[in-house]
Amino acid sequence: MPPTSSESPLATPLPWDLVSEDYAAETVPTFEHYARRALQLVAPAPGSRIVDVACGPGTLTTLAARDGHRVEALDFSPRMVKLLEQQIAAGLANVTVRVGDGQALPYGDGEFAAGFAMFALMFFPERARGLRELRRVLAPGARAAISSWLPMDESPVLSAVFRAVRDAVPQSPGAPQFPLSTIDSCRSEMSASFANVEVHSVSHTTAYPSARELWQVMARTMAPIALLRERVGPARWRELDATIADSTERSLGRGSVELTATALITVGTAA
Repeated sequence: MPPTSSESPLATPLPWDLVSEDYAAETVPTFEHYARRALQLVAPAPGSRIVDVACGPGTLTTLAARDGHRVEALDFSPRMVKLLEQQIAAGLANVTVRVGDGQALPYGDGEFAAGFAMFALMFFPERARGLRELRRVLAPGARAAISSWLPMDESPVLSAVFRAVRDAVPQSPGAPQFPLSTIDSCRSEMSASFANVEVHSVSHTTAYPSARELWQVMARTMAPIALLRERVGPARWRELDATIADSTERSLGRGSVELTATALITVGTAA
């Protein structure tokens, strides 16, 4: 179903299906840094039954399962779920995964000892509903973590890339602006459903051999760019790809590039 005029196109499965395989192959090593920190902050008891909402290719799910937790994982992207199912088949017997809606969780009240929604709530059309659902399925006293990004325009490297995209395609939306991008907004929204809310800033730096390689990774793994590629078609995309790569290199130089991404991990308790 196409999004409504007020709904972000990133709130639909299509862009995530488009990037699923490259996203899993190229972003998981970086995203594990944030997932591991979220697990440390929530600190579920050994062998806990936990829920991973909007699990993507299973970054947090697989870490938690390898730690001995029993994980129920859910995502609205069928291709992301399929990728996680392939990992489960390779030996993660303590994971159950399904396609589903994070705003209408298919679980009973108070089922889980901990909950996670990593880089997910910022895409939900109804974030408050998603937080209420996450709270509903947690036992009293259970802790939950959600994560989001600082504004992209606070990163000179990301700003340079999206400026190159905008220059090449003037009608493109440019760098996406997500909610939950400030400490105050994270604390305020999560406090509506959770108690004892804390917001932690967590940064991680990834080095790329060149600005061109950075652009290629982003083109393969970022959902907004995948939608643009789908919209313009293969022939036009080949032209744009070369133009954007050239422009990114002019902005960032010909040497290696370091991208520091800062996440806000918000933790609360189900009162």
